[in-house]
Amino acid sequence: MNKKLSVPIAIVMACTLLVPGCAQTARYEYEQPLNIVDDAYRTWYEVFVPSFYDADGDGTGDLAGLTAKLNYLNDGKGGGLGITGIWLMPIMPSPSYHKYDVTDYENVDPSYGTLGDLEQLATECHKRGIRLIIDYEFNHTSSQHPWFLSATQAIRDNPDNLGSNPYLAYYNFVHGTPASSGYAPVGTTGWYYEAEFTSSMPDLNLDNTAVRAELEKSAQFWLGLGVDGFRLDAVQTYYGTTSSGDIDRNIALIDWFTGVCQSVDPDAYIVGEVWSNATTIADYYRSDATSFFAFPFAQATGLVASTLNGTGSNASAQSFCKATAAWQGMLQEYDTQAIDAPFIGNHDTARPAGFFSGDLQKTKMAAGLYLTMSGGPFVYYGEEIGMTGSRTDPDKRGPMLWSDTVTTGMTTGPPGMEPPVHLFAAEDVQDTDPASLLNYYRSAIRLRNENPEIARGTVSVLSGIADPEVCAVAKTWNGSRILLVINTSNEAKMLEFSRTANRYAGIRGYLSATGAAATLRGDQLTLPPMSIMVLR
Repeated sequence: MNKKLSVPIAIVMACTLLVPGCAQTARYEYEQPLNIVDDAYRTWYEVFVPSFYDADGDGTGDLAGLTAKLNYLNDGKGGGLGITGIWLMPIMPSPSYHKYDVTDYENVDPSYGTLGDLEQLATECHKRGIRLIIDYEFNHTSSQHPWFLSATQAIRDNPDNLGSNPYLAYYNFVHGTPASSGYAPVGTTGWYYEAEFTSSMPDLNLDNTAVRAELEKSAQFWLGLGVDGFRLDAVQTYYGTTSSGDIDRNIALIDWFTGVCQSVDPDAYIVGEVWSNATTIADYYRSDATSFFAFPFAQATGLVASTLNGTGSNASAQSFCKATAAWQGMLQEYDTQAIDAPFIGNHDTARPAGFFSGDLQKTKMAAGLYLTMSGGPFVYYGEEIGMTGSRTDPDKRGPMLWSDTVTTGMTTGPPGMEPPVHLFAAEDVQDTDPASLLNYYRSAIRLRNENPEIARGTVSVLSGIADPEVCAVAKTWNGSRILLVINTSNEAKMLEFSRTANRYAGIRGYLSATGAAATLRGDQLTLPPMSIMVLR
């Protein structure tokens, strides 16, 4: 785009829903054919399997239950939520409810099903154009892993002469009181092992060639079963702690693992968790991984929520659009092929409906903002129906609310979970309500699937808009260009937006949190409160 392009825009009138005739409701008339590109730009759905759908009636969600509900996510015919990728939180055997402490890297936890169930899930996903990735935790194992049990037994048997047990080198053992924190004792033997998270999660010695051979073998195992890639947990802690990890060594390990995966499947998708500031996250794009999560835009204090709640030093639509362009540019300084991974909440954070105290319009608009960002966004299960949870980890992983009246498939949720508070209706009610949050999510993802420029386009902010609550960006990809015009306020906005100067022919689609119609008459746009208009 020519940066000197003149954008003659003037806000000519503003009105609220209280003014008669200001908000009009109309049937949506802009549905376009789907244009889903088979590449790494996906709309992902994060699933905590035991809380999603229970196929065998034992109260715990399972892989067969997820398979049974795939049409809800994507029926392969343009229906469902429109999801094109699924991330399974840990599914490997583990003694904990969260499964981040693995005891077997080549199996499925029996409470979730079998390896055959996983293969069936992958097969059904691929029929629908959905890619499937799984969580892979190799910064530590469970303290109940056979490797660790064998190593610590060798220490207990003869702490003064450990012998040649091969698993001693799989972990980071030291004799005598460690010089730093993050270590746990092996009984009263005088030996300690590194455990940066908890004593039940001993850290692996990731420089050990035998450990790497085990991880390589298990990665190949899962890819051979039909898995399409991996989400890497807490990559900052591979070497060091979250606050003081060795970035260069962490990146080298990510590169090794990515190379292993892509030698099996050149399209293997690798997304890493770097829970840190923008500069640190961007630095990890020096690695060969595909994506890293965009934490600066997520959570209650992130750019999406702060824009809508009017918090922060410069919370406005204009600032948000500039931030998305700057963020894309920052990532591409490290990797021109960077694929951002926007999200607003996940299993470690409060759920986004709570950010807005049950305000349906803000909750919708938050989804609209991050689902129209470039990259491959991640939706956390239940987010699309406004589930809440903000206290303990179990509270954030509560049962998917399929129905208030039908118990089939419902799960009991993790142990220790507080009784959930539901601000919005269950899925079966929202499904048939055109104004529901669920149907807003469907519309937002449909808009992404109709317009590949939304995910892949190079972002340019259009200047000339005086109102800070309205912004416009162009997204250009593969010779095609679309415009997004965004109104983050509680008021409708009408503005002159020249078709000639801004190079568009008409409306391609829109998202409206209130349900009011976005319109174009001549060069005059009408943007309902909290709305996003797509022009081409």
